[in-house]
Amino acid sequence: MTGTSTEREALAQFEALLDAYGAEPRRWPRDRREAAETLLARSSEARAMHAAAARLDGLIDTAGVEPAPAHLIGRVLAAAPQPSARGGWFGGLLRPAAGLAFAAVLGLGLGGLVSPFGAGNGDLADADSATYAIADVSEFEL
Repeated sequence: MTGTSTEREALAQFEALLDAYGAEPRRWPRDRREAAETLLARSSEARAMHAAAARLDGLIDTAGVEPAPAHLIGRVLAAAPQPSARGGWFGGLLRPAAGLAFAAVLGLGLGGLVSPFGAGNGDLADADSATYAIADVSEFEL
């Protein structure tokens, strides 16, 4: 690529646009279409990229798509996990709810062991002392 860094950046964005949406301008997002068409009109490098993308689009359009064989579809569906009949839709909520409850209990338990008020200060280690310490601070007028 030649030109200024702005030109190189514009060409890189144009190439990404072609990679994502193909060579047909009608498929390009409206907010990027005008700038892309302007670049296409003034840059021979952009026209070369566009021509290559158009050739690729043509190959993709002419490629035949065959449906998957029935035995393969059956194997995929047989291997897919089946929804549990136990508990219906409520059963699907039970596992995440149990995980959240476990995390909450663990957090509360660890919070009691590792208190920010107890770090090297034994007289503020319990909850009552922490409450008093907060209450004392609130008496001051700011």
